[in-house]
Amino acid sequence: MVEKPSTVDEAIAYVWDVPDTVIGPADKQRLAAALAEKTDAVARRYFSAPNPELWVGTLRELLKPAGDGQPITKVIRDLRDEMQLLRSEFAASNIEAKSIAFSSVSGAAANQLLEDLHLTEADGFEEAPFETPAGVSDIDTFDFSQFVDEDAGTPSFVEYHHKQLQACGVRMGRSGYKVLDLHKTPMYHVEIGNKRYSGGVDGGVVPYAVRAASAAKLLRIGFEHKQSTADKATFRMNHPDVLQAEVAVPRQYSFKEGRGQVVCCLLAAHAMCQLPLDLDLTDGKQHHLLRLRGDLLLVYEGCTPTQAYHEMADFLIRQGTMLTSKLTIPEPPAELEENLRRPIKKLKGLVQGYSAV
Repeated sequence: MVEKPSTVDEAIAYVWDVPDTVIGPADKQRLAAALAEKTDAVARRYFSAPNPELWVGTLRELLKPAGDGQPITKVIRDLRDEMQLLRSEFAASNIEAKSIAFSSVSGAAANQLLEDLHLTEADGFEEAPFETPAGVSDIDTFDFSQFVDEDAGTPSFVEYHHKQLQACGVRMGRSGYKVLDLHKTPMYHVEIGNKRYSGGVDGGVVPYAVRAASAAKLLRIGFEHKQSTADKATFRMNHPDVLQAEVAVPRQYSFKEGRGQVVCCLLAAHAMCQLPLDLDLTDGKQHHLLRLRGDLLLVYEGCTPTQAYHEMADFLIRQGTMLTSKLTIPEPPAELEENLRRPIKKLKGLVQGYSAV
């Protein structure tokens, strides 16, 4: 992905790197001269559009004549440039607004995505069942009713994930993993067919050295948190002093409600990641695990916490962190099972314009 220029020098270097068939040599000279008069802050704004292909159009504003050809003062020129930038930013914001949030993807839209990518959704328990180790203690559910909403509960839920995975044998810390709170971290902006989608996850398991900014490329397990209306109603009853929205029908959260969101998120994550990953849609009481294997989207609906954390732990332990000694991610290793490698290769070929937001 092309990095956005952040200084005047980087902006000028970008102009010179654009193919001559896109911007001719003479125009490059004029653009470089015009950019040299700007500050770093102004130069950055010519690259505010979400996609690199829009930057050239914004830069061409600098090539437009001042008006009637008469000299203008620097103040007027700067005002003109400011108006041009505002118009470009407005156009860019309209493009961004057309992006569909993962949380707005319906079940029918998810069906179409799977159809477009030639993937089949299957019952994981039937197609590729797993067994929970015998004799293990039951894992307690996470109590979301202690919190006013999902955002408020996510930091505690992330700590809960860490504790349960560690108890199931996953190495946490150096040379192992950690669980990050990612609910405020922009992660994915992808195009599938002719539609744009954007979103992320609430929490994620990544190799220990990885920071949140790189989690999109190195995610191993993503967590999508949903507070059920039953838990919302319980919080409302126990905290009448806290202003809250009315809860229409208190009930447990179902996989069907969040299916479109997590299917789209899983596809986008595989378009970014170089290694396989799992996604867990959970309200703290039930866990719905999703994974891609070959041309199948496997769904393990309605797992107990005991089933879910032991299976996720087994996945992490078997795969390892797969980081090199220099803490960089390698290409998918040759020995990686083909049914794990295929979705990664397939989605990188079919999902266009995938990038971190």
